[in-house]
Amino acid sequence: MESEKLEKNQNSKSKINSYQDLLVWQKAHNLAIKLYKLSKDRKKSFADWEIWRQGLSSAFSTPANIAEGFHSHRGKSFASHLEIARGSAGETDYWILVLIEIKQIDKLEGELLRKACQEIIAMLTSLINKIR
Repeated sequence: MESEKLEKNQNSKSKINSYQDLLVWQKAHNLAIKLYKLSKDRKKSFADWEIWRQGLSSAFSTPANIAEGFHSHRGKSFASHLEIARGSAGETDYWILVLIEIKQIDKLEGELLRKACQEIIAMLTSLINKIR
């Protein structure tokens, strides 16, 4: 499988048997869960909730697209799913920025989340480039 080969190159000794073995999936999943847990702790107006909903949707879309691509596609088609995941990570970064600006997320905490988004985007870009 193309994704296994690429991931082995990144982690020379580990075997990739599942999308859950992919470091980029792990980071994207952890980010989505962190954002979800933050959303549960905040009081929200209807307008605030709509922004949270958008952020959560894009955050969970990132690892979901990695998983879907891993199981159902090979080569360049897998790369297309990774590109969708990368776009979702970029969208998540934007919604986190908005949540910081409307004071739903603390600035320091938000910046850490945005840094995680940027790391995921970079990892996905690297993986896409290796596949193509």
